[in-house]
Amino acid sequence: MEIRIDLALIRAKPPLRALADVTLWWLEGKITIRRCTVFEKSGEPPWANLPRLQIGKDGRRSYVPLIELPRNLKERVLDAVLNEYKRRVNAG
Repeated sequence: MEIRIDLALIRAKPPLRALADVTLWWLEGKITIRRCTVFEKSGEPPWANLPRLQIGKDGRRSYVPLIELPRNLKERVLDAVLNEYKRRVNAG
């Protein structure tokens, strides 16, 4: 399987830093996961998330995943997103 990342650095309310579309290619076809997020706080390493839906209840926010991947595939996807983010930030 090949993982392709289309990442855009954005100006948004910190700590949000980038949005990424991830395309997973394999012999039978492809699937695209849109709007993965990359966050980074000052002095901390960046982290990435798969798309989530924010839900508010009783004044509290919670998040529900929009897609679930097997653990090892999720790790590969998020690592690929972070590697592309770091590459773009370091190239800038």
